[in-house]
Amino acid sequence: MAGKPLIIAEKPSAAMAIAQALGGFQRRDGYLESAEYLLSWAIGHLVELLPPEAYDPRWKRWTMETLPILPEGFGLHVLPKTRSQFRTLARLGKQAPLLVNACDAGREGELIFRYICAAAGLEKPVMRLWVSALTPAAIRAAFAEMKPQEHYDRLYRSARCRAEGDWLVGINATRAFTVKFGELLSAGRVQTPTLAMVVRREREIESFRPEPYWEVFAAFRTPDGREYTGKWFGPDGDRLSSADAAEAVVRRVRRQAGWVEASDERPVAERPPQLFDLTSLQREANRRYGLTAAATLKAAQALYEAKHITYPRTDSRYLSRALVPQLPALVRALSARSDLAALAAGADLSRVGFGNRRVVDDAKVTDHHAILPTSEVPRSLTGAEAKIYDLIVRRFLAQFYPDARFLEQEVVTCVGELPDRFRSRGRRLVDPGWRQVEPEPARKRRAAEDEEEEGLQLLPPLRMGEPVAVGDVESREKATRPPRRYTEATLLSAMEYAGREITDEALREAMKGHGLGTPATRAAIIERLKEMGYIITERRSLVPTAKGRRLVELAERAGVEVLLSPELTGEWEHRIAGIQSGEYDDARFMQEIRELTARLVERIRATEGAPGRGGAGRSSTAEPGPAKEEPAAGGPPLQDRLPTPCPRCGGPVTRGSRGWTCATAGCGLRIPTFLCGKVIDGGAAEALLSRGRTPLITGFTSPRTGRRFSAFLVLKEDGQVGFEFPPDRRGSRRTRKAPGEGGAPSRGPGEAETSSPNRSDGASAGVSPRRGRPGSRAGARKP
Repeated sequence: MAGKPLIIAEKPSAAMAIAQALGGFQRRDGYLESAEYLLSWAIGHLVELLPPEAYDPRWKRWTMETLPILPEGFGLHVLPKTRSQFRTLARLGKQAPLLVNACDAGREGELIFRYICAAAGLEKPVMRLWVSALTPAAIRAAFAEMKPQEHYDRLYRSARCRAEGDWLVGINATRAFTVKFGELLSAGRVQTPTLAMVVRREREIESFRPEPYWEVFAAFRTPDGREYTGKWFGPDGDRLSSADAAEAVVRRVRRQAGWVEASDERPVAERPPQLFDLTSLQREANRRYGLTAAATLKAAQALYEAKHITYPRTDSRYLSRALVPQLPALVRALSARSDLAALAAGADLSRVGFGNRRVVDDAKVTDHHAILPTSEVPRSLTGAEAKIYDLIVRRFLAQFYPDARFLEQEVVTCVGELPDRFRSRGRRLVDPGWRQVEPEPARKRRAAEDEEEEGLQLLPPLRMGEPVAVGDVESREKATRPPRRYTEATLLSAMEYAGREITDEALREAMKGHGLGTPATRAAIIERLKEMGYIITERRSLVPTAKGRRLVELAERAGVEVLLSPELTGEWEHRIAGIQSGEYDDARFMQEIRELTARLVERIRATEGAPGRGGAGRSSTAEPGPAKEEPAAGGPPLQDRLPTPCPRCGGPVTRGSRGWTCATAGCGLRIPTFLCGKVIDGGAAEALLSRGRTPLITGFTSPRTGRRFSAFLVLKEDGQVGFEFPPDRRGSRRTRKAPGEGGAPSRGPGEAETSSPNRSDGASAGVSPRRGRPGSRAGARKP
């Protein structure tokens, strides 16, 4: 065993792939051994930054007096649950003359390896294995191209700055908000601006007031029976501001003669969509299948570890020139699957070469190229993995197909002496090109989307000057629509471009690196917001809870814009990327983070406390096991308590992350804090307890129909909340059970009578002060 280099992989599955590629390994206790190498593994993070109390015992208590927490340097400790594997790596590493870093080829993998070496005191020469696929051929090629660790020092510095910066901002902001405002509120450098985008979008929806407008449509018929429709338009557009103006147009053109003033046709080409990076893959999977970003990443990671796709945590949608010679063999490998054989056979391999800059561009390949299938083609897959693999394979094959080609038509028809003009638009598919690579359901959906595009129809051939007769003419009242709630797909886009809605490909590329988080972390950020009870999912839409809105409101009151602005946070991400590229100094970055953290704490400290909460005098202590919150002498409890006791059992009713609940075990009383798009505040909850019924509440929204409605809330005998609708025209009232927090009634007034069970939104109780004790001082080393 002595004298052999030690290879350290990030996970056991990656170690097994390396062993298979190199061959000759025998299993030992916690590692593998061959004639040339020792091979062992981490289990994700084995080592992490020390908690605050390891630097100063005073920092264990959550008080304003101990903030800001700014240690002079950062130490590490070994996680207890994986301590035995860490000891194996430390023992093997001290005997090895050389270490091979085979952790995931990216920022996080680099940090995992460096932290292990720092905590174990390993000061050996290191070679870096950088692989984009776990196939045997890719691994063997990567071993032949290993570089000294020093080549990746900037990558490590950027990873360390991100970890330490997040530690400083997260711990200080969370403690400051929690102590100041009297409830457990987790804040972070990336998660809070992301939450702010969701909250502010919800405010836009709530404050939106629909404005009516009218459009006029007319049917036309040529002398030989060809028919089409058109929409009126004028110098200021195609919307009329009043019913009278619309009816005036209808009267002018009804039973009049018309003629074709213009008829234009032009060919349009639609290029294949670009290859996937992780974020675009997550967006497409959410849009098409409703998969969460976390579920997509989990499936992609499993496919990668099974050697079916290349490294998924990439931010590039391009390939390097070095990959081009390998692509024909990859297409041939995919043809072995019966469901892909015809598509692979139709691929034109000449379309993806050095000259195709939409696919091949060395300058736009960062740590890893776009996600590709590998030559290890699976025989069968199920569930999310099957869906994700299908998306990746079809997107890859689409690059070898021609553009989809359409013929777009636009006709302008004049009617009457004025004249009034009507525009007609049409689009006809001439050659499906790459679209034939899409599965049948996706093709049908895309075709339906094309047909639903406003005014789009299949127009007959028409000549300029051709006379037409006017048929039916009608005006239609419509209303402006509020912004749509974020889905995970649209939130991922907003995070990628720091809240900006960007569709232009060139501008998208220029904005990369200025977003919130990275492709590898965005899914975890969204999941974190869900776990904290800050957002919930309603029919694929992301909705902020009362707790999430409260955190953003408190941050706004404190004026901590750095925790709210996607643009400012995106600029911090850009600086972290600059550390990796050598364009920004890591020491300068950490000094800026320290200064920012101190300012953030002072702003929160200077903010007027939340009414009725008196949180400024509260402290909290973190111990191993469940978190304990301790009110200071004379201070109120951490949770709000309503004046009226529970009408069912007389117990106290307090507010937690799941709403207002009775403290008596088994009572079952619960009043959600967020219902059908409305916050149920303390006043409404108190009315339910004291009178059993609220005043009429307006502004509920049905997610099924999007309709607004008004209702009374009533407290039912089982302790659950129900809706009571205002009397209808016959004077009868309708009452039904309300869904759980964040839910919505399956009907509004006038809809079919249904019932819905009261459900939990799954929100957690909140983040606890950091648990666990630091590791032994031998493991408490500076990274």
